[in-house]
Parts: sequence; structure tokens; C-alpha cells
Amino acid sequence: MSKGLFITVEGVEGVGKSTNIALIRETLEAKGIEVVVTREPGGTAMAEAIRDVVKHDWQQEIVTVEAELLLMYAARAQLVENVIQPHLNKGHWVLGDRHDMSSQA
Repeated sequence: MSKGLFITVEGVEGVGKSTNIALIRETLEAKGIEVVVTREPGGTAMAEAIRDVVKHDWQQEIVTVEAELLLMYAARAQLVENVIQPHLNKGHWVLGDRHDMSSQA
């Protein structure tokens, strides 16, 4: 069995990531390729909890950029280990709504 491929679609809010992911998914599935779609932060129970923390309005507490970055990488580690890598090992293709390039930007 061949390994799957991991494709990410990066961009800010409102640029059409979801639309493009849907088109890519439709095209791949029409060719008989099993596709899994992920999002960041999120994608596992723990990563979704971290997403809630990141998106929470902390009002009077300033969240440092370092803290936010570490939370994003914690969520990403959970997603890669528990979803992305296992599906790639099964030969599935994984479409990611954001990944590492978003953190670098």
C-alpha cells in the first residue's frame, strides 16, 4: 500500500480556503482516492479544546505571542500524531485547512 499525500491550503480568513478544499476533495474522491479533511487549530478532542482557549476573549489578560504559538503547536502535535499520520500510513490523502505555514507567517 502506498502512503497518502498531505496537502495544505493556507490563507487568511475569507480567501476561499474552504471552497478550494471542497473542490480538491471532490476531484480526488471522484478518482477513488480516500480523503480526510482537517483544520487548525483543531481536529482532535484536545486540539479543539486548545482551539477554544486560543479563540477565547481573555479580556484583561494579554495573551503573549509566544503563548499563542506554543498552544498552536500543541494542537498541531495532537492532530499530526492522532489523525494526519495514521491516515497517511493507510494511503489516504489528507487535506489541511492551514498547517505550519500559517504559524510561520
